[in-house]
Amino acid sequence: DPKNLQQELQAVQAELKELRSLRWLACADLQQEVYRHLAEYVPRVLCQGGGVAEQREEQREELALQLLLLAPLEWLLLGGEPAAGLALLQQGGGAAALCGHVFKVGEPTYSCRECAADPTCVLCMQCFLASAHCHHRYRMTTSGGGGFCDCGDAEAWKTGPSCQNHTPANRNRETEEVRLLLARF
Repeated sequence: DPKNLQQELQAVQAELKELRSLRWLACADLQQEVYRHLAEYVPRVLCQGGGVAEQREEQREELALQLLLLAPLEWLLLGGEPAAGLALLQQGGGAAALCGHVFKVGEPTYSCRECAADPTCVLCMQCFLASAHCHHRYRMTTSGGGGFCDCGDAEAWKTGPSCQNHTPANRNRETEEVRLLLARF
């Protein structure tokens, strides 16, 4: 009966996820543990050869692929329990830190004479008007097309690299969270 089979597979899946979660939460080096796990299970799951085309066998293969191969990759990419890692990523999903606006031919560009690292460092009109640079000495030119707005690029500015639109709401908290996530790798 396909309905009973589906329920059975879901129960097994939940039990295996719980066991894996406990093991991975307790491990000292998540990356090495996931690599070891994948080295063991990728050949078992993907190199079984001539599988039976029955629904039950296909569902077992799909379950094995999800539990034994994809779930460990979720742990590795998110640096821990997947639900917590996704929630952390969603919290930091505010405005982009870089503008990246591509200038069209004839579009105005603004360069701060006081803060630009060099004369090629420019802002689009929206970023310029939302920045401290609009109160400084500046140079306005028209673009030849194809350049990018340098708002948010700390290397392009001596001070004030981001306008109000591209400054994260809580830069210190977000930077610390990213540092903690990356430290796990």
